[in-house]
Amino acid sequence: MCYGHNYRRTNTMPDPERKPAPVPFDAAPQEMDADQLAELSGLLAAKPRPVPSEALALLHGTAAGDTGGSVAARTFLFWLVGRDDPAGLGTDGALELRRLDARHREAALAVLTWWTGSTRSDQPVYDILEDLDRHFPALEVAQNDR
Repeated sequence: MCYGHNYRRTNTMPDPERKPAPVPFDAAPQEMDADQLAELSGLLAAKPRPVPSEALALLHGTAAGDTGGSVAARTFLFWLVGRDDPAGLGTDGALELRRLDARHREAALAVLTWWTGSTRSDQPVYDILEDLDRHFPALEVAQNDR
């Protein structure tokens, strides 16, 4: 005796002629259950993390130099905002963290943790990047000419 299942092949392709019913513009929003409402309230009430000022200062001071650690710190800071290093050097994004010593790596991770959370303002990072852009002006122009 065979105890198999009755598998039936069905067409899983959507019917191109069948369109979803439009949602009226003045339709009432869907009701939220208590768990969903609590989760949303928690997200809205989350306080921004404090700016890791010491970590940013350490990375900023290092990034203005011309050592391998300086390149890694500078690359990391510009990587945060999706920009290339103004010195025109090739970058490996977050892989640059591997080139940092333990103290600078911890600072970079503190900045990354702050950056990925709810922040009141990203301005401290942009202030540092503006300063670094001024520090490497000729190289920035050369990079933009490519």
